[in-house]
Amino acid sequence: MATIGTHYIKTALGGAIARGLDPKALLRQARIPEKPLRDPKARIHVDLVAKLYDGIAKALNDEFMGFTERPLKVGTFDLMAEWVSSAETLEELLQKGIRFYNQITDELHVTLEYEGDHVYFTTELRRPELDFEHFYIEYWHVIWHRFASWYIGKPIKLLGAYINYVPLDAEEFQVLYRCPTHLKAKYNRFVFHRKYLHEPLVKSQRELQIFLHRAPIDLLTIPGEDTSLSARINQMLDPKPNTVLELPNSQEIARRLDISEQTLRRRLGAEGTSYQQIKDNLRSDLAAKLLANRSLSISEVARLLNFSEPRAFTRAFKQWQGVTPRAFRAQRQARSSLVR
Repeated sequence: MATIGTHYIKTALGGAIARGLDPKALLRQARIPEKPLRDPKARIHVDLVAKLYDGIAKALNDEFMGFTERPLKVGTFDLMAEWVSSAETLEELLQKGIRFYNQITDELHVTLEYEGDHVYFTTELRRPELDFEHFYIEYWHVIWHRFASWYIGKPIKLLGAYINYVPLDAEEFQVLYRCPTHLKAKYNRFVFHRKYLHEPLVKSQRELQIFLHRAPIDLLTIPGEDTSLSARINQMLDPKPNTVLELPNSQEIARRLDISEQTLRRRLGAEGTSYQQIKDNLRSDLAAKLLANRSLSISEVARLLNFSEPRAFTRAFKQWQGVTPRAFRAQRQARSSLVR
């Protein structure tokens, strides 16, 4: 799913607004324009939606994004992922992950139940009224479905989604879960075939670290299903380690794709993005990864990102992240110290 409907953008802001944050500032930071949000049929590229979700969590220091009474510190999902990485099968991963969250927070309770060939992944929020538009319960279940699918290297086909409410946007809910929806259920849960539990985990520690660096982008897409034009362009531009990023102009990228520039603009527009946004997003993501390596100077990071000078990089990075590269690096180090 390369794009996400405006419903899951506007409802995601609910917890942040309730905590007193400025939604317009969060949208600007994620580079999501306000005008398309007025159109219920508009769609926004998943990269930008992921930046919004990540921005809300970091602004609140809460991976529950303001939808529970007590927050869950940023970095908790990473710790859980590292904890379950020693598992050998999907069943062991799910059991360890559920145990982790049930141990560290009372804000939700998760269970894994078996009935014949069916497995039910159920979540109960302690105070569901705080998730007043049902954003977080839907996002939480999507996270677990995508994370499990990624770790076994294949999409887990859902047999059904059970919810105890009526979705505000039934069409978008169907796009997100792609399975029969059962309303008026006692619990919020999704169900899949038991055969998946025996699947081995096929991702390495290095792949997990890359996955966590990209989160929550890969948590919003079903593995292997993003065949969008923007995904192809990202793959073309993504540099090899320790090489300078090359950013050809739109005419050159269209030539490589064997399409016209007009077709390039039209198709990317339909996916809710543009070639300039793809380049900016790629540079921003790569900058965050490179700045995590403290052996690289700011000047070297700027060079690897193909900026003419460090000052140009600093100006661009501040526009992307709201802080300078030096401040970003200091904040990241401070968060790492707190987690240890």
